[in-house]
Amino acid sequence: MLFRSVAIARDEAFNFYYPDNLEMLEAQGAELVYWSPLRDRAVPQADGFYFGGGFPEVFARELAENKAVRVGMKSAIFPGKGSTIEAGTPTYAECGGLMYLSQTLIDFDGQAWPMVDAIPQTVKMGGKLSLGYRRATALADGPLIANNQSVVGHEFHRSSVVETLAKPLYETQRYWGDTGNVQCEGYHQPNLHASYIHLHWGDKPEMVQRFLNQCESRRGQNPRSDS
Repeated sequence: MLFRSVAIARDEAFNFYYPDNLEMLEAQGAELVYWSPLRDRAVPQADGFYFGGGFPEVFARELAENKAVRVGMKSAIFPGKGSTIEAGTPTYAECGGLMYLSQTLIDFDGQAWPMVDAIPQTVKMGGKLSLGYRRATALADGPLIANNQSVVGHEFHRSSVVETLAKPLYETQRYWGDTGNVQCEGYHQPNLHASYIHLHWGDKPEMVQRFLNQCESRRGQNPRSDS
């Protein structure tokens, strides 16, 4: 079996993962590499990246001060001059991961902190909790799902995107109850899936295989710097 390495961000800032998702990655041939955007001083070499949920707003200062990792992570997703976006490392980010990959995070005290800047947006903490199950339909092809594919997941967050969404990933609506209010959500590039919606991959193993296939195809094709 061909192993593809997937770097899993796991520390105090990123700690919400469905164990089933991690087990499914391993079952389909992934070698999981755990690392810390808080404490590590370089981005690990990997064929793919997975950022789970957590509390980046609580550790915004530490994440911002770790500039080497912020710069290295942006270079992994966007290799830079002479490369296309498609050459970037496949990356899946949900909730806290989306916040970290954004340009700026404004905490509960109104302090603005620089983040990875892979997503051209600012996220701001607020008092209103967005909570509930959502049906989400993809607006474009991405590393996990195809255009027009629908998935079900849940939201649980107190931050929101300040600007008009540049490249929304989904159209979403409530899974039950009043399902008429359709909203755009998330951010996508051919190699980047970023959303507030947490997905459990248990009933859709094809999403895992799609992601790992992208990881395999990008292996050796994404020159980058970790400094």
